[in-house]
Amino acid sequence: MKNARIAALLLAASISVPAMAESIAMVNGKAIDKTDLDNAVALVVQNSNGNVQDSPALRQQVKDTLINREVILQEAQSRKLDQQPAFIKRLDEVRQDMLREALFADLLKQVKISDAQLQERYAQTQSKFAGTKDVHAHQITVGSEAEAQKIIDSLKKGGKFEELAKSRSLDPAAKQNGGDMGWGNLARMEPQLAEVLKGLNKGQVSSKPMQTRVGWIVFKVDDVRDAKLPPLEEVKPQIERQLQEEAIAKAVDELRGKAKIQ
Repeated sequence: MKNARIAALLLAASISVPAMAESIAMVNGKAIDKTDLDNAVALVVQNSNGNVQDSPALRQQVKDTLINREVILQEAQSRKLDQQPAFIKRLDEVRQDMLREALFADLLKQVKISDAQLQERYAQTQSKFAGTKDVHAHQITVGSEAEAQKIIDSLKKGGKFEELAKSRSLDPAAKQNGGDMGWGNLARMEPQLAEVLKGLNKGQVSSKPMQTRVGWIVFKVDDVRDAKLPPLEEVKPQIERQLQEEAIAKAVDELRGKAKIQ
């Protein structure tokens, strides 16, 4: 009977008293909680697109990272780096950014984007695309007009555009994609670029390079098609985000109108 009473008391105590946090490591007397490890591992797994799974090896790696972070933070604080004017200024800037984002998030709670609004904006976008052309092109960017002309001469002699882009282009991405620019709508491009691509037919290469602030560019048009807006369901998130940004801009204008500005 006595043992039963003791067991009941222990059970009650375990229910009423919060469990103490379980630590996975101590760094100069400061504990790193297992909850921090669990959250960090979950974040890694979530952001890996299924390529990483929770495992002892991953947990050890994340644990080492958390320990290193704590060591770094403690050393920085011991050197009073958090009291330096530049740090305090930067911390205030970060705080301001977070406050601004918090306000925007709070404003968006009042914004309800209706299906009618989405349909209306989609129709407006469709009308802008009507009668325009989409172009799929490749590009090679080099440092001088003379070098760009050599590229054009090589292409005229049968050189492969994608191979030249991978070996000669200044654009780092070209080494992987051969200078592929993907599809773009002429009506939404910068006028200079649109003018150049508009003058090229399918399969045609630039007769002269285009000068830009990043270098001289040679283009090849792979295909041309009538512009076709994706179905509403595909672009719905972008349209909704656009409408939300407009709502925030309107709210900020209203706040500015109410503010006493001298």
